[in-house]
Amino acid sequence: MKLQNGWTLLVGLLVGVVMLSVVGPAMADPPEAPKVSTFAPAEDLENQVEFYLDRLQDAVESEEEYKDSETRLAKDANTLIVIALALGLHDTDNKYKEAAPALMKAAQELVEVKDYASAKKGVAAVKAAAAGEEKMTAKLEWKKAYSLGKLMKQVPLINTRLKRSLRGRRFKSKAKDTAGYTAVLAVIAQASLVDTHEVKNPSEIEKWYKFCADMRDTAATVNAAIRAGDEDAAAAAMEKLAKGCDECHEVFHPEE
Repeated sequence: MKLQNGWTLLVGLLVGVVMLSVVGPAMADPPEAPKVSTFAPAEDLENQVEFYLDRLQDAVESEEEYKDSETRLAKDANTLIVIALALGLHDTDNKYKEAAPALMKAAQELVEVKDYASAKKGVAAVKAAAAGEEKMTAKLEWKKAYSLGKLMKQVPLINTRLKRSLRGRRFKSKAKDTAGYTAVLAVIAQASLVDTHEVKNPSEIEKWYKFCADMRDTAATVNAAIRAGDEDAAAAAMEKLAKGCDECHEVFHPEE
């Protein structure tokens, strides 16, 4: 009986070791998300829904245009998913709050299209969902419902548009647009926080959470500076945002 118990214990220990090597140590849970209004005003996100709807429509105006814009369309639809998620979870009433689940689903389906006819149909479905023509109920929460890779490829494109409009006379004349860009960057950062597949070493999970939270909060600082008309504060926060992105890449994508 003692021998049998000893073998049982040994087998149990071996199974545990194998499972640990396959699954790995458990990751720490992400920190609780703050209220969306603290990092992305609903008004700015609403404006960005309209911005991306226009871009999606432009991408399917013709088959030739679709071929030129196919990669961009997938990134834009993927970005629209997280904007809709943020508006659906927003603690402020907004134009797209009730439409958010249907808008997310339509945008998710659009990301996957592979041909012009499907893309044109998919864009029409996204626009219908945004207009509230498609009713759908779902429990929304900050969890992976998008491609982190496509979000990360969207960030430098948004950043380029942002920096181009934060100088001189453009700072005030383009404030509506730049406030929207920073709100989307903040939402992308919050969405990235809960997708930890880039973290290969469990000991670095807290670094991932901090980098994402810092990006979110710094983008929110730029947003607040734009809304306050403080060009110097916006420039200082943009420098901090760029530094944080570089530091994150040094840890999780040193090959870049």
